[in-house]
Amino acid sequence: MFFFGLLLVLIHYFHGVAAYFPQGTITVPANGTAIAPGANFDFTYNVHSDYCVSSYNFTVWLLTSPPESILAGTATGHFFGRFAAATYPKRVTANPNPSNPVPPQLTMPNFSKSPGGFGVGASRSNAVVYLAVIEEWDTCSPTFGKQLTVAVNNLVYNATKVPLSRIRRRSKRSE
Repeated sequence: MFFFGLLLVLIHYFHGVAAYFPQGTITVPANGTAIAPGANFDFTYNVHSDYCVSSYNFTVWLLTSPPESILAGTATGHFFGRFAAATYPKRVTANPNPSNPVPPQLTMPNFSKSPGGFGVGASRSNAVVYLAVIEEWDTCSPTFGKQLTVAVNNLVYNATKVPLSRIRRRSKRSE
């Protein structure tokens, strides 16, 4: 056990990047998080990174229609950007010092405002939206193109009411 711990410390020290698990997941914000339009919110995505695994770039989207709607060509939403994270091992990674680092926070768009041009905004309250990440990554095994992973967490846009489950928990505590 001592040697395993020492190995992890040495890997972290020499490569400068910690491995985060589970890979290919959005850890912050959690499923069900309520976020108001215009509010900044913390964002953490765990890229694919390990020995023989390289992450390249990932795009972050806020879908206002279910993720399956992309396949039908009818998706709606907002593009946050294309980002990359330095991965293990840092000196031989695909992105040793990415020029498009992941911001610690994103800003929830206000869909009630016009995006410009012919676009017209629409207002919603308590709407389920989907924070989606599409990551390009690869392994030492040959592939015809990069591997793609889609991770999705559902959020509540412009929440104006407390979920029933929270009300029930509060009433039990007050008894």
